[in-house]
Parts: sequence; structure tokens; C-alpha cells
Amino acid sequence: MKRLLTLIGIILIHSSANCQDSTELTIQVKSDSLLKLLLRETDADKKAQLIVEFYLTPIDGFPLLLLKLGQDLLALSREKKDIMIESAAWSAAAQGYRLTGNYVRALELHRKAVALAEQSRNYTLLSFATNQMGHIYKDRFENDKALSLYRTALFYTQKSKDPNLWFPSMNLGSVHLNVGNLDSAMFYAQSALKMVANKRMMGNHSSVQSTIASIYSKKGDLISARKYFDEAVGISVKTQSPRYINITYVAIAEHFNHYRQFDSVALYCKMAVEAVQNTPSANLALKPARMLIDYYQNKNADSTVKFWKVYSAANDSLNSTRANQQLQMLTMEEEQRKRDIEAGRVSYKNKIRTYLLLGGIGIFLLVAALLFRNNMQKQKANTVLEETLTNLKATQTQLIQSEKMASLGELTAGIAHEIQNPLNFVNNFSEVNKELLVEMKDEMSKGNFADANEIANDVIANEEKINHHGKRAADIVKGMLQHSRSSSGIKEPTDINALCDEYLRLSYHGLRAKDKSFNATMKTDFDSSLGKINIIPQDIGRVVLNLLTNAFYAVNEKQKQNIPGYEPTVTIKTAQNPPTGGGRGAEIRVSDNGNGIPQKVLDKIFQPFFTTKPTGQGTGLGLSLSYDIITKGHGGTVEVKTEENIGSEFTITLPA
Repeated sequence: MKRLLTLIGIILIHSSANCQDSTELTIQVKSDSLLKLLLRETDADKKAQLIVEFYLTPIDGFPLLLLKLGQDLLALSREKKDIMIESAAWSAAAQGYRLTGNYVRALELHRKAVALAEQSRNYTLLSFATNQMGHIYKDRFENDKALSLYRTALFYTQKSKDPNLWFPSMNLGSVHLNVGNLDSAMFYAQSALKMVANKRMMGNHSSVQSTIASIYSKKGDLISARKYFDEAVGISVKTQSPRYINITYVAIAEHFNHYRQFDSVALYCKMAVEAVQNTPSANLALKPARMLIDYYQNKNADSTVKFWKVYSAANDSLNSTRANQQLQMLTMEEEQRKRDIEAGRVSYKNKIRTYLLLGGIGIFLLVAALLFRNNMQKQKANTVLEETLTNLKATQTQLIQSEKMASLGELTAGIAHEIQNPLNFVNNFSEVNKELLVEMKDEMSKGNFADANEIANDVIANEEKINHHGKRAADIVKGMLQHSRSSSGIKEPTDINALCDEYLRLSYHGLRAKDKSFNATMKTDFDSSLGKINIIPQDIGRVVLNLLTNAFYAVNEKQKQNIPGYEPTVTIKTAQNPPTGGGRGAEIRVSDNGNGIPQKVLDKIFQPFFTTKPTGQGTGLGLSLSYDIITKGHGGTVEVKTEENIGSEFTITLPA
């Protein structure tokens, strides 16, 4: 290993602060240049390639530079209102947090980056963001999750055909090495090496070399192992990154440990610890410190204590109980987000089936009309008229029920989103309480009653949250059952404010489930002095849902026009109505800033089967049924004010 020892000397000579500062300055200059190019670039694929180029420098070895890059990209994304650049910003910041040991914050930001990449539908960005998220699980040796994410990233890489996307192959090689799949590890590592062979020097290049060297080491090919370790040391030294130097030394130490050359193990572990001490990447001292504890145990008590302190500090930042709990909860939320996306796809298919059913009903009506005409010509007017009227009444009943079911379908996605949140909280806080009670029992057995009392307070607080979210879930289920139940026609005292607030959120999340790119501002102005009003809650709920759904549809259509500065907004207000019949009624206003309703069709909007939506996107019964519910069922009024290109406002008045 003489050559390796010679390279160690090179590291000691060249790892001065001035050299590192020079490397960081070079990286910063390159980053500033790429930021200027991003500011001018409009093509999505070229923007994604520029984002990847930030990581073709050793920036991945300098956490503070990554955090600064995240800030710069976030500012640029807000200036350009660009979700691709925003995704890159969260990825860079998350990587910076990960390298400093803050895995909880890192995973939160990686989730944002992946969600925005999915919205962009750019395969290069999807590959990059998914690959970066995989690092969290690779570092924590959750190998199955890491492999799943890296394989997904590799799939996106193959779709994008970007020659710079060698990161998934590199990381697949590293994880397969961790689990002992040496042939698979070599395949992916060699694939990554081929992709970087003709490119300029990059920090991660040393990681690929270290992986290949470690594979040869485990296979017993010491000559090849030394060759690749030599190259890894040389590359990591040139980057002047404490992180890359640490990773290389740890790999060499594990090589010597495999062949039981423990003095060499201690030498390289010490240099690995020294490389990251007093740097933002101090958490990387965890593994070499643990190996040094084993080496000095029963040999040198002072050294054992020294490296135990280093190990404990790194371990506390990475593997605390609370950090593990938070990571588990974030992982569960990410898995739920993916399930929600899949549920949205299923909902879309069901909607297509509904449209086909409505088309069939339309054909049926056409056939009925033709039969009616033919029979009239054959002088069977009375008999045919009676049959046709009977059929039309049956069809009308089916259509009304279909409209009710359609409104229930609008609620389904929103209800799924609303009910999943409290259920997640109930499940997660239950798991946390279980672990806290075990921890409290342990503290009590030690006599630490103050700590036990503090833990008990945490348990009580969590139980209150469980109770709150349990009631929330029950209220949502109750509301859904009321909406789906046929109206009894019996009025009952109802909190109008609560009813409007509930259907506002459910309507919004229902649309969001069908179109993840849609966003709108929701404003409420509820009269707190408004008491309970006697209404049929199922019927008024359908009216409010229909008006809100139409409002969100209107602002969504206007948003697609890409009008500069336009912010889609839907507002719902309640107020007292002047006394009627000895009591007070209520007024509900639903307004939007969409395209408005053309004046030429304004008189027709409450007619059955009339709709301004494209064919297949509306039955034309929503406003007609709403009008009947308010005027005939409750003795109220429905008014509409609209201005083209400005928006619309529907006002419902309900007497006492």
C-alpha cells in the first residue's frame, strides 16, 4: 500500500483552508454562471440539463454551498414562477440538510421537490429529484426503500436519455454493495464509471471509484482494489471536500478491517474523523468513530472515551428517537400521497364510465323522441303520449339521482383527502404514545420522575389531538352520509357557517384530486352572529356544493389562459337576512373571479339540461335542481350577478 501512503501525504499537504476556499470559490463562480443561464432559458429540457450541471462540480461535497444554492434557486423560481427551478431549489436545500445530519428537514424538502417534479412531467427532473430522495434511506441503511427510489430514478433516466444522469447507477451500485450483492453492485458501478469517463473531474467520481475498489476487496482481488482506491484518493483530494475525503478513507479502513489489519484500520479511521471534524459534515464521523472505539477498547481508555464522544455526538444527530419517529411519519405521508395519486387515476376512470352512462341515457331519449313522432303519425297519440310521459318521468328521476350521485362523486376525492388526514394523525399519535409510554416506564424505573412527568404531559397532549382528529373524522363521515342519503324533506336547525366551510374544502380538494396542477385562493367571510337556521341540510349542502364546484371550474378555466398576474379566487360569505315571519333568515354568497357568464345565455342558466361546459363535462341539471331546492323547497330566492372577464356572484336568501 505504499502508493496509498504517498497519497496520504499529498492530502496532508494540500488540504489547507486556502485550497478549500479556492475550490469553493470555483464552485460558486460556476453556480453563478448556471443561475444566469437558467434565468434566460425557456425550454424545459434544457432547464433540467442546467439543473443537473450544478452537480457536475464537487458542490455535493460542501453542505453550506448546497444550502446557498437552494436559496438562490428558490429566489429565482419565485421571480420566474417556475416549478422546475423550485423543485431544484428544494432538492439542493434538502441535500445540504442531509449532509449536515438533519434528515427530518431533508426528507420534508425532498418530498416537495419530487411533488413539483411530478407536476413538471420532465423525466430528467423526475430522475434527479427521486434519486436525491433515495439518499435519505441509503444513509440510514433502509436498503429496500433506497433501492426502490433509485430504480425509479433509473427508469426516468432511461426515459429522458440525458447523458449526464449517471447518479442513479452510482447509487444502485453503492446500495447493492451494502447488502452484499457484489455482481449487481459491480454492474451499476461500472455503468456509472463509463458515463463519467470522458467528463471533467467531479466529486462523486471518487465515490464510484471507492465502490468498485470495495467490491474488488470483498472478492479478494487486492491489486484491482488498490488501483481503484488510489484513484479515489486522488480525486477526493482534488475536490478539497471533507465529505469526499472522509468517504474514501472509511472505504479504505473497511478494506483493511476485512483483512484484519487493525492498525491500518485505526490509521484511516483517524484521518476520516479528522477530515470532517469542525465542519458542517461532522456527522460523517459516526462510522469511523465506532470502528476506533472497537479498536481502542481494552487498549487505551483515553482514546476510547475520546472517540466515544465523537460517536455519540454524530449518532444523536442522526438516530435520535424523535428523529426516527418523524422520518417514519414523513415516509408514511409520502406513501399516502402516492396512493392518493393512484386513487385519482381510478376516480378519472370512474368518471369516464359515468359519462358513457349519460351518453346512453341521451341515446335513449333520442330513441324515445323518434318513437313518439312515428306513433303520432300513426294516429296513436293518446297511448304513445301516456307511455312517453311515463318514460320521461322515469328518466327525469334517474337523471336527478344521477346528478345527486355526480355531486357525491365530486365529494369523494375531497372526503378521501379530508378523512385521511385525521386518520393519519390518530394512527401516528397512537404509535408515538406507545413509544412515549415505554420511555416513561423506563424513566420511572430509573427514578427520573421529572422526565417521566414531562413525557406524561406529552402523552396527554397527544391524546387530546387523537380525540380531536377522531371527532373530525366522525363529522366528515356523518356529513358524507347525510349528503348521500335521500332527502327526508324535514327541516332541522343547521349551522350554515359550518355547512358552507365543510363543502368549500371538500369541493376544492375534489377538484385538486382530479387536477393536481390546480390551485386557487379560498376566502371566507362568515357572520359569527348567524344562528342556526331551519333547513333541509342534505338539499342545501347539494346547492352549496354545486355553486362552489361551478366557481372552481370557472377560475380553473380562466387560469388555463395564462393571464399575467391572475390569481384564481373563490369566496363564500354568509350574513343575516332581515326578519321574516318573526325570525331571521340567512344569506349565502358564492363569488369567483373567473370569465363570467355571457349575457346572451344568462336567462337560460336555470333551465334543465342547459350548460355552458363542454360536451360530456356537465348534465345541465345542477343549477336547475339548486333553483328548485331554494325556491320551492325553502321559499327562498336565487340571484346571479356576472360580468364577462371579471367574474360571477350567486346570492341565496333563506327565510326564517
